[in-house]
Amino acid sequence: PNPANPRARIAYTVGRAGTVRLSLHDAAGRRVRLLRDGYQGRGAYDLVWDGEDEEGRPVASGVYHVRLQAEGTVDTGRVVLVR
Repeated sequence: PNPANPRARIAYTVGRAGTVRLSLHDAAGRRVRLLRDGYQGRGAYDLVWDGEDEEGRPVASGVYHVRLQAEGTVDTGRVVLVR
């Protein structure tokens, strides 16, 4: 669900096998967390973000931008976290 509390499910599709980088950024564009970085085959995936940053600290309520880099393209979305 969006808004999410305290965890968010992020679904995405990879059209061609290759390196996938999925990251979350705050409203200022700073990376909050790297969720996936590596090879993935073609297909639909989902993962759960636990509402924490890369140091394991809970992040504040707000809008976070999801950035997916795959197949030489970049796609974005957003997650609203409410605590």
